[in-house]
Amino acid sequence: MSELLYSQRNMFAVSLIMGIGMGFSYDLLRSFRREINHNDFLVGLEDIAYWLIWTWVFIENIFKFNDGSFRIYIFISAITGLLIYKNTISGGIFKITNYILCFVKKCLEKPKKLLKNGVFWFKIKVSVLSKKFKEKEKDALKQSGRVNNERTGKKEKKKVNKKTV
Repeated sequence: MSELLYSQRNMFAVSLIMGIGMGFSYDLLRSFRREINHNDFLVGLEDIAYWLIWTWVFIENIFKFNDGSFRIYIFISAITGLLIYKNTISGGIFKITNYILCFVKKCLEKPKKLLKNGVFWFKIKVSVLSKKFKEKEKDALKQSGRVNNERTGKKEKKKVNKKTV
């Protein structure tokens, strides 16, 4: 009998901690959404992923600590843990994570700008080189006696003036 009480006590404590973890992870998700713009579709996917992950965590812990028995006290203790987190340290954690994500975002702006400039420079170089290559190809065709008709795409032979020959 005492073994059953110990397992239920452990499950109560674990679900209380899981409730706190749910609140913390949702604050992280909120901070992430605040710093990086999302459309409604991505917000929905994030919410679905959040709830699927936490459902899996709950079910795994219920099987681990309570032999798969669903009891109402498990959900009450999880909600209690969530409320304890929300009413005590949630505001501070949310501000700290916002500050950290804002700092990371600012730190990544310079490499992002450099990368954009590098891609832009690369595109310019490629376009200049392709123009030069096309010009050299045209010159080579002209020298070989074949002219590329740009309108039809057919190659024509250069006509030789018989009077000068």
